[in-house]
Amino acid sequence: MRARRRIIAVVGVVAVAASVAVVAFASTTAAGLPAYTNGYQKWPKINKKPFTKCGPPCAHGGIKNVYASRKKIGKKYPNGTVIVKSIVDQGTKYVGKVAVMRKVKGRWQYVEYTRDNPKSRYTVLAKGQLCQSCHAQAKANDYVFTKR
Repeated sequence: MRARRRIIAVVGVVAVAASVAVVAFASTTAAGLPAYTNGYQKWPKINKKPFTKCGPPCAHGGIKNVYASRKKIGKKYPNGTVIVKSIVDQGTKYVGKVAVMRKVKGRWQYVEYTRDNPKSRYTVLAKGQLCQSCHAQAKANDYVFTKR
């Protein structure tokens, strides 16, 4: 009886681990960005043309474009909005960094991704409070520095 319980427990643990792995894998793109950023290059740009000016503050140097999945309603972006800043670092010709803001339950979630070459997957460079502490300076524009 104990052996049977152990087998059932092991099978249960393996099933849970496999389902977590599937969910984690399904929630990212092949390049390593969150799936909710898919197609961001086709979203409306917040900036009229690529810009290089930076700050202060300046956390994202390079040539930048900023995309929003949804338009503002009044002075605020609605829940579910995703803002993506693509960054081409100086001396390169590919998007090497991507900064992502996602509005969930009225609060922004922040993650910045980086990669070393155009064929590698993105990895997390910074997230959370580090980003929020800087974006607090843009509170009047719903924490988004780039204005239309």
